[in-house]
Amino acid sequence: MINHMFSNTVQITDQKTFNQAEKNVAKKTDLTYESNYKENTYDIYYPKNSKGPVPVLFWVHGGGFVGGDKSGVKEFATKLVSDANIAVVAMNYELAPDSEYPNQVLQVNELVKDLLAEEKDDKLLDMEQLFFGGDSAGAQIALQYAALQTNEAYAKQMKIKQVLPKDSLKGTISYCGPVDLKLTAQQHSDDRFMKFFVKTVAWSLIGTKDWKTSEQLKEASVADHVSKEFPPTYITDGNAYSFQEQGEALENRLTELKVPVQSLFYTDTKKEITHEYQFDYTLKESQNCYQQTLDFVNKYK
Repeated sequence: MINHMFSNTVQITDQKTFNQAEKNVAKKTDLTYESNYKENTYDIYYPKNSKGPVPVLFWVHGGGFVGGDKSGVKEFATKLVSDANIAVVAMNYELAPDSEYPNQVLQVNELVKDLLAEEKDDKLLDMEQLFFGGDSAGAQIALQYAALQTNEAYAKQMKIKQVLPKDSLKGTISYCGPVDLKLTAQQHSDDRFMKFFVKTVAWSLIGTKDWKTSEQLKEASVADHVSKEFPPTYITDGNAYSFQEQGEALENRLTELKVPVQSLFYTDTKKEITHEYQFDYTLKESQNCYQQTLDFVNKYK
């Protein structure tokens, strides 16, 4: 599973459905956004026959902050663009340990600012209807960015300027994300995935062996920084080798704040649903997750 998590190989799990969806989707690949960091590229998937600007889902890929690539969401993005009539912007960012926290979040901001400027002339994307989502580490990055754009005190704390009106954020999506990172420091697990994440990935991201007690870890714990202005959110995670506890913590906090939140967890099944299950469309659980995601986007766009 660890090898799959960091693989840059694009795998299409439902070729028939993908081929049908692909007929409806256009794509611009390996575009560049202005950045102070490396790997500053992105792809845009958008409806072929669009007659005007469409809502946008910014997607941040997973890979434990140390791996992965924007191409990994090719199947998901193609299906969602075809079915929901939106655009998906899939971005790359410089990976840890070469790039430490919070540079990945800063790169999301750089991309957003670039597209805000470009869309004044190019009317492809509706930058007033935005979703932010990601899988695995990408979910943490994407939702932290959404928190920064909707929590003024948090943005000031991190010295990041808010560039989006709060009402332009329509929703966020967390697929198997470590969205309450401080819980990682309390993790006492025997499974190989969590040991790897705790010992290697978190250290690489934060940049210090004392990451468990660092202020950066608290700062990056999304569940502690969402506000009542945070947009409606969809959260899912598997019940094995993943971050379900963190997803549940975020769900609970959003519920306290009366922010609309929908979740899909697997606490009541004995079947192992593992990390990043949602992109394997041979699984009925993944198919259900996709349908819920589609319904969520259609509801709030």
